[in-house]
Amino acid sequence: MTDAAVLPTHVQSASRAQQRLLITVLALALVLRLLYGLGQNPAEVYGNTGGDSGWYLANGYALVTGFDDDFLTQPDGSSYPIMLRGLPTPPIYLLFVGLWQAILPAEAAVIAIRILQALLGTLTCYLAYRLAAHISGNPRAGLLAAGVLAISPAFVMEPAQIATETLYIALLMGAFVVYLEESSSRGMLVSALLLGLATLTRAVLLLFPLGLALHLLLVYGWRRGLKLAGVLLVIYALVVSTWTIYSYARWQRFVIAGEGFAAFLYVGASPDGWQGGEAVDEALGVGEDGPTQDNYTEGAQDIIARDPLGYIQRRVSELAEAVIQPHGTVWFSGPSLKQMTTDWLREDRSLSGLLALTQGEGFWPKLALYIFHFAGILGGIMGMWRWRSQWRVWLPLAGFILYTLLIHLVLTALPRYLFPVEAIWWVLAGLAMVNISQHS
Repeated sequence: MTDAAVLPTHVQSASRAQQRLLITVLALALVLRLLYGLGQNPAEVYGNTGGDSGWYLANGYALVTGFDDDFLTQPDGSSYPIMLRGLPTPPIYLLFVGLWQAILPAEAAVIAIRILQALLGTLTCYLAYRLAAHISGNPRAGLLAAGVLAISPAFVMEPAQIATETLYIALLMGAFVVYLEESSSRGMLVSALLLGLATLTRAVLLLFPLGLALHLLLVYGWRRGLKLAGVLLVIYALVVSTWTIYSYARWQRFVIAGEGFAAFLYVGASPDGWQGGEAVDEALGVGEDGPTQDNYTEGAQDIIARDPLGYIQRRVSELAEAVIQPHGTVWFSGPSLKQMTTDWLREDRSLSGLLALTQGEGFWPKLALYIFHFAGILGGIMGMWRWRSQWRVWLPLAGFILYTLLIHLVLTALPRYLFPVEAIWWVLAGLAMVNISQHS
């Protein structure tokens, strides 16, 4: 089996018009992200707003500067616990936000982070172009994928958030581009490096490279596939181990990527979900020092053992809700669009009621999020079906979607945690759209 039969090495050259269109799309993507991000108040992310932003900023600052007190007081007076000796998350995003806080004033640091994340979001659009164009051999598929991501509301707004998603998605997309475009030891080395950095941004990716190793064996056979898989896994393990070595040397703490798995397992198993730190401590029966990883694991095991069928039902239900709910609706005030629609179908069904629904607070931006969300999923499914004869090519992308869903079938599932697969859905949707246009 030749390389070209599985991983295309020839992509139709983009015309000058297509190149100009790509530049326009990327410029639009950057402008939209900067306009939205720089329009947000940089001071607000330091406050106790119920999200993770303040915690990321505080612990990122501590990790970079060596701040070692138990709490860090932010400019607005809010205080956050410093957890360097027991960080539940990997370090890359903390380093990313901590560096700018170490060299710039607080609000300027947030502005710098948002500008860089806008650039990373624009890079993601370009990488989507590269992926779709490579798989299909047609630049039009790439332009379609990049164009949609450029204007998709969730992808426009996400870089303004102090959260791991923007960096994680860019690293992941970069790893896929190199993996598919350069089927050599050098390509596997670079892809493994990017995958390692992505895992040290969000530990949930930890086991995914094993799937890529199986893909290499499937595509290239035992001899060459084993060589490429070996390079991929060895370099990946070395990159991920840097945090393990550092943590052990500094704090005598053994950790692989992150320690949040046990907590997510417990929250996913609990019938009450996440009710706040104090409620979890009380449920687990722990003291002021807080729960250990063993406490979380044992607590999850006890819940599952008492009601295994209920646990399965809860996990399937929560995952289904996270798939259906677009990421980003929580950024808009007003009642849930899903709940408003459900209430209208059950209790009203009148035209006047429907018109009143559209006047609800946040209705139109939330509707836009739903449209892009479901169009991406349906388009991606259609893309895989229409390109089913080339399944070996897009299998790594579909594998990442499946991997993410299966991981969050066990761990707690939120729309935010599933958001990274949306970029992949739109790459696959780009394949469908260009295939339809060719046969219309």
